[in-house]
Amino acid sequence: MPDSRRPAPRVPPAPPRVPSRPAARRGPAPATPPRPAARPSAGSPRVLAPRPAPAPGPEVRVVTGPMFIDTASGTFEDRSAPPPALSRREFEAELQRLVRGYAANAESPGSISCQDCRRCSSCMFCVECEECHRCTHCRGCRASSHLTHCVDCTGCHECAYCVSSERCTRSNYLVLCQSCAECTYCFGCVGLSKAEFHILNVKYTRTEYFRIVKGLERELGLSAGRP
Repeated sequence: MPDSRRPAPRVPPAPPRVPSRPAARRGPAPATPPRPAARPSAGSPRVLAPRPAPAPGPEVRVVTGPMFIDTASGTFEDRSAPPPALSRREFEAELQRLVRGYAANAESPGSISCQDCRRCSSCMFCVECEECHRCTHCRGCRASSHLTHCVDCTGCHECAYCVSSERCTRSNYLVLCQSCAECTYCFGCVGLSKAEFHILNVKYTRTEYFRIVKGLERELGLSAGRP
């Protein structure tokens, strides 16, 4: 006869006991942050302390009124009123005084080895020139600038090897020309621009030009005037 008793149910083992952590020590309570100051009510006025004005540095000049400032020398001159207006007579008298003073001064500042030159500046090796600027190896030129090896030219600028020409610019080898610009090898021409080998405003070949010019220089007595 089979055994009618059932086996007893198995009881699961108890889980291992975890040691409890010690309670954390409680330190002093954190300090309470200070409460912000109470805002003034709408009816009470707000009072602010005045800020001191920044003092100017030693290199700063405070302009407090009408002044005349000379930026070249760094001087200041107080002016309570603007300068009086000049009358026509006073202006013309002062202008004439300046013109006479300039004409009486014959010095040529900055010039080197110049002979009998008057009121020229920064010129070199020039003779009997007047009111020229930065010219070299010129003779008898007037009111010109940046000339080289020119003779008896007036009002010319940036020219070289020109003779008896007037109001010409950036030209070379001109003779008896007027108001020419950027021209080369012209003889007796007027008002030309970027021209070469012209005689009396007429175009010639190079060979014809030098043949005719040689005879003209002999007829006009200009051979000795060449620089």
